[in-house]
Amino acid sequence: MKRYLLPRFQDILFLGIFAAALILGPRMLNQDGDLPRHLAIGRYVLAGNLPPVNDIFSHTVPGAPFAPHKWLSGVLFYLADLVFDERGLVILSATALAATFTIIYTQSVSRAGVRLPVFFLVAWGAALTSLHWIVRPHIFTMLLFALWLVWTDALAHGRKVRLWYFPALMLVWNNIHGEYISGLLVTGAYLAGWVWGFLFNREAAPIQTGKRLGMAAGWSVLVTLLNPISVRAWGTVTGWLGNEYLMSHTDETIPPDFANPKFLVLLAFFAFSLFLLAMKREKLSAGQAITLAIFSALTLLSARNIHFYGVAAPYLLATTLTGSLAVPLVKRYESLFAAIESRLSGFAWPLLTVILGIFALAATPLGQAQRFSPAFFPVEAVKWLQTHPQAGEMFNPFDWGGYLSLKLPEKKVFIDSQGDVYGEAFIRKYERVITLAPGWQGILDAYEVRWALVNADWPLAGALAAEGWQEIYRDSTAVVYKR
Repeated sequence: MKRYLLPRFQDILFLGIFAAALILGPRMLNQDGDLPRHLAIGRYVLAGNLPPVNDIFSHTVPGAPFAPHKWLSGVLFYLADLVFDERGLVILSATALAATFTIIYTQSVSRAGVRLPVFFLVAWGAALTSLHWIVRPHIFTMLLFALWLVWTDALAHGRKVRLWYFPALMLVWNNIHGEYISGLLVTGAYLAGWVWGFLFNREAAPIQTGKRLGMAAGWSVLVTLLNPISVRAWGTVTGWLGNEYLMSHTDETIPPDFANPKFLVLLAFFAFSLFLLAMKREKLSAGQAITLAIFSALTLLSARNIHFYGVAAPYLLATTLTGSLAVPLVKRYESLFAAIESRLSGFAWPLLTVILGIFALAATPLGQAQRFSPAFFPVEAVKWLQTHPQAGEMFNPFDWGGYLSLKLPEKKVFIDSQGDVYGEAFIRKYERVITLAPGWQGILDAYEVRWALVNADWPLAGALAAEGWQEIYRDSTAVVYKR
């Protein structure tokens, strides 16, 4: 058999993660309301407009400052949607996820010298991140974060890495997602590790290494200013983190609840990592240890950071597995795998995996499920509104704003999922309406709302009817009222 036709462990990993993403595709498309808004921004930019720096979607905060950190993600998503509708979004996300962990696996094997134990560690990391697999810009961040981590680690250990890689990657990352700060955290952690070595073990901390890490960090920080709003981007990225109200009202920013069974896989990985570190703690450099500590802490502070931990921890812990070669069975199979894989090469299997994935979504029932769900988004209601347009301003739920901007571009929404655009004061007003707090009617009056699209099972729907609003459409998900 030709060497290109036999799969390696990395090909099996790529195939497994890609297939898992396809199966989880319906959930990834419908877990929150952000994706349609990214598609709407991508469409806006591809129509020949500059990335918007002020709100263009709402009638409640028109012109409010907007940080387009994710405009390039929106472009990529919209192009995928144009080519293959929602199925294209899932294929793009599955490819990015599979590539992320394939990079982590191959680089970990080259450092640890073992395949099977690293394979299971990286697969475990991928399973962790699957808790946060959503078709959103952080899918691209995971891939860029993996590259940044590998390059930074190589730079810190004296291996040759071209310094221009870092600002070049940051130029892309800075316009794809606001989480580019994670890359700077990695470089900062390795710089801190170098300083530690310089102070306490100078032979292990060459001056040239410190200079190169500092240059990579410095040039990358400067490149973060090359975005549509320049230095203002830093304020919006960090401003959200400093707002306790917004953080506490967003599910994914709340710390992981280990009483919830879905987080047990994370708890088990934490326990296993402590075991590895206790047994082989000398295998980690100071920079690696600081990086692991930072992203462990960030994950415990906020569940949304699990995608960083699931990428970083397997890579950083991989060298602790070198001792597994002392186990005769592991050593025997590693020798066999090494001999076989030394004769294999090429990209046939990843390419074939993507092609088969496209075919599966095009020709099987699996593809029919890759859609915006009528159970989550007001799909049928919007179809009705497209043929029965309503006059005046609307009220809508937070999670439906992006979908309405995408499907009814001629109408301005009341609110969407970009919470930092609206700010705490406005979101409190929105909460007063949906909870029927005193004065809720006056808020709708103040924003001249003439019609409302709301969840069919919300108390607000009954309250609007009691206030004399006329029901003009209803399905199992949404109901439309007008004054």
